[in-house]
Amino acid sequence: MKKKLLTATLLSVSAVLAQTNDFLTWEACLEKTRTYNPDLVSARAAVRELEFGIASASSGFLPQIDGGLSAGTGQTERDGSWTTRSSSSASLSLKQDLFTAGGNTAKRRRAIAQLEIGNEQYRKTLSDVELRTRLAYIDVLYAQDLVELTEKIEERRSDNVRLIQLRFDGGRENAGSLARSKAQLAQSAYEVREARRSLEYALRNLAAAMGMMEMAGGATGDLQANPPDVLGDLVGLMKQTPNYVIATTQIEAARQGMKVTRSARFPQVNFRGSAGIGDSTGFEIYDANWGISLNASMPIYTGNQLKSDVAAAKEKIIQSEMDLMDTANTLMATLQQRWNSYADAVENEAVQKQLFEAEELRAKISTTKYKQGLLSYEDWDIIESNLINQGKTHLLRRRTSEQEQARWKNALGWSIWQSTEKGE
Repeated sequence: MKKKLLTATLLSVSAVLAQTNDFLTWEACLEKTRTYNPDLVSARAAVRELEFGIASASSGFLPQIDGGLSAGTGQTERDGSWTTRSSSSASLSLKQDLFTAGGNTAKRRRAIAQLEIGNEQYRKTLSDVELRTRLAYIDVLYAQDLVELTEKIEERRSDNVRLIQLRFDGGRENAGSLARSKAQLAQSAYEVREARRSLEYALRNLAAAMGMMEMAGGATGDLQANPPDVLGDLVGLMKQTPNYVIATTQIEAARQGMKVTRSARFPQVNFRGSAGIGDSTGFEIYDANWGISLNASMPIYTGNQLKSDVAAAKEKIIQSEMDLMDTANTLMATLQQRWNSYADAVENEAVQKQLFEAEELRAKISTTKYKQGLLSYEDWDIIESNLINQGKTHLLRRRTSEQEQARWKNALGWSIWQSTEKGE
């Protein structure tokens, strides 16, 4: 019997330890998100694509070499007789741009600007993905605490029912008070089941945020946001955000795009060289040839196409400049609003904590008085309900302060990965 009891105890402890090991720390969530999240994988690929774009745009500075080979045979019919013919040839040609009116340089600079935009978009993706994972992680912590809180409320309601039942049996409480306390117990039991279902969803949502199909086992940590720093240089913070950098770089990309378009209006000078060998006598005599040339071309009339393209490119620059102004103004307002929400949430949490502690003390005193018959059921019930509601409110405010802290960091474009992730 003792051996069976020991074995059951060991199995129970092992199960608890296994379940605990499935609980994820915030660092573990970040690591899994970095590995499995499809948005991050896609964003890294987008940056690499732009890196290849720079190499492609730089090709105009290097010679372009083409080679060709051909061989063939056939017959020709003349006056009822067939004549066999065969031919073969090989060629090599080279082209090198000598002057493009700055077109090749502008193409490369535009590609570099587009890569910078891509890097900032990647930085924004890092922040957005981290925000989603952080919010999902916070929801799991909240759901776990809510399950624990509702279970404590159910236990408290159960104790209250037993207390009122004793007083009712002793003729010191009425049936209405007993019926209300039992209804409150039924409600608290429902809230426990509701909280557990919410926890299951939160665990699924955390797994989805990390890019995984398997539901997370749980999360470890506390809902405790840090107070915000004093909001000083708002303009400086705004200029460090990915959206502002992207809008600024869009102007440079538009300017280089205009230079690329404008370069087509000027002469294009290039050097060409070629060499070849061929035979049309049945693979018997090969003739070789070579040649070099210096070529220049310039559009004379394009039906106003080039003029219109350049004018459109200039308008694109104006649009980019106005987008920058609008982005800056919007970011200033957004950052102020996000910081205010963060500060309000942290302060509200501190106030709700004091209220909760005060309600705990009141409930302790009121319960003692109710047991002694010094407090009516109605007054005691109000205090009990206030304690329970305040406990839920305090937990909710703890979650809100954590959420607003995460959203403030996201508004800045900040990510814990940004110092280690470079888009490789």
